[in-house]
Amino acid sequence: MDRWRTLLAPDVRAFIESHDGADLSALALKKAPDPEWDYKLILDQIKARGKAKVKVPRWLGVPGLVFPSADLMEQASSWTCALYKASLAGGGTVADLTAGAGVDAAAFGGQGQRVLCVEQDSHNASLLEHNLRRLKEAGLLSADFEVHNADCADFVTAMPSCAWVYVDPQRRSGPQKGRFLFSDCSPDVTALLPFLKGRARRVMVKSSPVLDIARGIEEVGGVESVHVVQWNGECKEVLYIHNPQGGVEDPPVHAVEINNEGHVSCSFSFTMGDEREAEAETGPVEAYLYEPGPAFMKAGGFNLMAARFGLRKLHPNTHLYTSQVFIKDFPGKVFTVEDVRRPGGGASDIGGAELVLRNYPGSVADLRARLKLAEGSDKRIFACTAHDDRKMLVVCSKAF
Repeated sequence: MDRWRTLLAPDVRAFIESHDGADLSALALKKAPDPEWDYKLILDQIKARGKAKVKVPRWLGVPGLVFPSADLMEQASSWTCALYKASLAGGGTVADLTAGAGVDAAAFGGQGQRVLCVEQDSHNASLLEHNLRRLKEAGLLSADFEVHNADCADFVTAMPSCAWVYVDPQRRSGPQKGRFLFSDCSPDVTALLPFLKGRARRVMVKSSPVLDIARGIEEVGGVESVHVVQWNGECKEVLYIHNPQGGVEDPPVHAVEINNEGHVSCSFSFTMGDEREAEAETGPVEAYLYEPGPAFMKAGGFNLMAARFGLRKLHPNTHLYTSQVFIKDFPGKVFTVEDVRRPGGGASDIGGAELVLRNYPGSVADLRARLKLAEGSDKRIFACTAHDDRKMLVVCSKAF
């Protein structure tokens, strides 16, 4: 019997649910109420549920659903980001080649699509099939689904035709982290793509936000568009849309901020060619300071952003903007400038502030100590390089 099935026992489930949010370190020091229980597995389920509260909160109330390991839940997409991906895919059959916890597969299936889920680990595959059935019984999944316990490299050689294929390659190997190139990940997306020609109309590939977008476009090849997704104040993922029949020479990059329903609340689109041709004025700090959101910073349309919004950059390599009049709809935070000073004068008089370095040497901790600046949240100080190459501190009040 699969180990996860022991978590379905009524007394075990009652224990798990009654300890939501518990201190797991303290709980681990106690004995299990029943010596026959798989206590390590139970503690991991409590931890996994804690991660699910953030990523897929509505799954917590699904009868009989058992969460995969806390490690797998850590790697899983948030439901919000999964909804955005499902909106890109539209209708038709979707093959999720790296199904894992099933969050993306459930979002694809929530739109009435047929979903083929591929999971290499037999334990995770059986749990995934169980959970998708529970989601369907609860009315949270309308599509038909199939779970294939297989290596995706083997599966694609004989897979049926699909409208979309989704791949989220593993960026860590055991304890090792920091694998960002597609060719270094598992599966190797660059090796899979040739098999998908004639079997998929489009392929959606997720990458680490750390991977350079231009490098990602080059590695994937045949890219039609790139989506850089921001949610809850963080750049969550970068998606490459691959056309097996061939992409475009200069694919558009769409930086988007999404709300909790996965809908776009703010966007900025451009091509690398647009950015190369754009010119940005630089100048001294004026009444307002603008800081792009994380996804918009990652996307990299820095000169074009200045041109489109009528802003000046503080320096060609300082990705902060300024204006004398307030510009609405900027894709980021806007601050009111209170003071501009040289770093040598210190900042002990300010009383406390957030400190952010932009195109400025050193670390936040070292600079905070030199400035004798206390922690605080009412103000933000940007330590940055100005248009005349001098270092400066821009003291701002809270963002709009």
